[in-house]
Amino acid sequence: MSNPTPKPTLAAQVREAARSETAFLATLNEILQDEEPGRLEEFFTKLNIPRSSRTDDTLSEGGDTSETEVAVTTFEQEVRVAEGIQKFLDRHVRKLKWHVSHPTLDGVQNGIRLYRALAMVSRLRVRRTLALLESRGRLTVREWGVARELFNRAYREFREVTGIVTTLWVDALAAQNDREAVRNALSSLPEMVADQVRAIGELRDRIESRRQALEVKPDGYPAVRPPRYFGGDLLDGPSWKHFWGEVNGMADAARNTLGL
Repeated sequence: MSNPTPKPTLAAQVREAARSETAFLATLNEILQDEEPGRLEEFFTKLNIPRSSRTDDTLSEGGDTSETEVAVTTFEQEVRVAEGIQKFLDRHVRKLKWHVSHPTLDGVQNGIRLYRALAMVSRLRVRRTLALLESRGRLTVREWGVARELFNRAYREFREVTGIVTTLWVDALAAQNDREAVRNALSSLPEMVADQVRAIGELRDRIESRRQALEVKPDGYPAVRPPRYFGGDLLDGPSWKHFWGEVNGMADAARNTLGL
């Protein structure tokens, strides 16, 4: 009997992901199948964005991980994976802010790749928790609380990253460089942002649909439908409407600044 093919090392996967945007996507698709939360946490802790900016290695606007199945874990494991993802996001948000303070045209392609990678990973966080909800019919109160927090963190990070790119970065570039050159360099940015916003909005629709089918069983009480809660929770209707208006307006803000 032949031995199973060994998994590639994490170092090899991290190197491969950094090779190009196409390789980044393919490696994310591969790592999504991994059922070891410790390995996933370490992968995202070490992951960097792609180095290549060659046209033939750039993903189309529709290229992402939205159709790829993800491994279903547990709520405890998903919290651990989320910590690794958060470390990736934190490191790369700092790099994005560096581009705001150093707004050169030479850095435009790197800034765009940063945004695309951060948006892709933000959607990945949502999809992993959604897959976990879709595997269950009844949750404990704690499990529903964990799910809500994971969703909210992902959406808050997406809003922060999108705001940095469409306002702070675009404004800094326009203020310190030739406006026509900036307009040409960033002509695809507003539609790219709009695509990312649509994609993460569709995931929220799936979350709400799943919430309607779930039960939460408080100790000593009958099972109930998971409540949305309140106080800025993005599962709450008015809060989502406010969030949705904000992120939708960000693409328009960039478009207006660039005169597109």
